[in-house]
Amino acid sequence: MRIEGGAPSGGMTSAPRETSPPSGDGTRRSDRVAATTLFTLVFLIFGARACFLYRPLTYLVGDCACYAATAVSILQDHDLDLRNQLRGGLEVHGRQIALGRNGAWYPKHPILMPLIALPFVAVLGIPGTLVFNLVVLALLALALMRLARQVARPWPAALAAFLLVAGSFLRDYGYNFSPDLFATLVLMLGILSLVRGRDPIAGLLLGLAVCAKITNLFLLPLGLLYSGWCRGWRGCLRAALGSAGPLLALGALNLALFGSPVETSYDRNVVVQDGTMVTVSHRGLFDQGVLEGVARELLDPIHGLLPTSPVLFLALPGSLLLFQRRPREALLYLALAEFLLLLFATYRYWASSHYGNRFLMPLVAVATPAIALTLQRMIDGARRSFRRTLSTPAGAPT
Repeated sequence: MRIEGGAPSGGMTSAPRETSPPSGDGTRRSDRVAATTLFTLVFLIFGARACFLYRPLTYLVGDCACYAATAVSILQDHDLDLRNQLRGGLEVHGRQIALGRNGAWYPKHPILMPLIALPFVAVLGIPGTLVFNLVVLALLALALMRLARQVARPWPAALAAFLLVAGSFLRDYGYNFSPDLFATLVLMLGILSLVRGRDPIAGLLLGLAVCAKITNLFLLPLGLLYSGWCRGWRGCLRAALGSAGPLLALGALNLALFGSPVETSYDRNVVVQDGTMVTVSHRGLFDQGVLEGVARELLDPIHGLLPTSPVLFLALPGSLLLFQRRPREALLYLALAEFLLLLFATYRYWASSHYGNRFLMPLVAVATPAIALTLQRMIDGARRSFRRTLSTPAGAPT
């Protein structure tokens, strides 16, 4: 088949970790109903949209075709060499592959998502990648609800997650085979485990997030620092040990394919310079001015955060509430968001997305708890106003 196109530790004294809102039987039932409703709505709504838009392979935009080709290569050829899947020579595909030390065309992009998507491709063929993407989108909404549940009640948390997906550029990635949606899901599951105090699982998931998207490597230290801040050096060590397995596996893969554990697929792209094939690295592409880049990331009409994700305005009042209730979590989310904003402001190809800025999906995702607090305050205010109206006698001054 071819495709074109905790508790204090270590003697340290720390404040007790804040827990989730109390959960009685009624709250747990409401939690389950809200979560099930959210997952079902997101899957059905965006699934119906995908059915309406569907034309074979049209959802494989940009790099997505290479991820699909990787899944096909693993499934049919049992290898990572894409020469059987990609038509044309290195002049055509050099920028989309990584040249192996034996001349093989290895995927430039991470292979974790194609590996996880294999059952869908095996059963449904290439359209299985679209079904997989819809499942990822619904699971991401569910993960964002769980993140918001750390500070808000079930239904405001579910509503915040739904609005975040529907009111940001994330909605345009439902009809896709999006590695950024997948990487954001894995990263958010890691962050959720981190704020819940489950350090080994958090470390494992954050390590897998690096395997899903290499730039998440720069976010891993922030997670480890947060764990150490909240639970001492032992918490940090547990998280670090949890992340070691995926990182070692990634290093071993790099060693096998490219000859060095620290040489990644993004260091082995092929371009034609003066009629000669040469390998180039993406490391030199982070060379743009920060201030100008931030302005574009925020205001560009096609890719800017503000025009493409108006739901983020709901996070502004909620952020103040979040800092009051959970200052450590609020600082973690702020650090993650600001780092990503500044990092990709310097990236030469920051706008290489069909809509919005796919590199900033985690920034959008961590706004969910603040949005949930805003919605909860609005709902509570409306309820109080409604009760006062009912309790005021007819004709009495208000």
